[in-house]
Amino acid sequence: MLRLLLATLTSITFAWAIDYAERSTQELIASLHPGGKNVSIILHELKKREATMTPEEKRLYRKKREEITNVEKK
Repeated sequence: MLRLLLATLTSITFAWAIDYAERSTQELIASLHPGGKNVSIILHELKKREATMTPEEKRLYRKKREEITNVEKK
């Protein structure tokens, strides 16, 4: 009985951690906009997470990164 409880709690914890990581990555991408606060810090954090991003998150991240670099070049 104790093993079943531990296995259930472990599964729930892992599922929550994965969901939280995905959500926070999407929130970071959404917070990127030219002229925003802490853009360099957010870009650095997203660069570290790029290996674990979904293809859709990578596409959004690259699009936002290009927008910011284009604004900075002007």
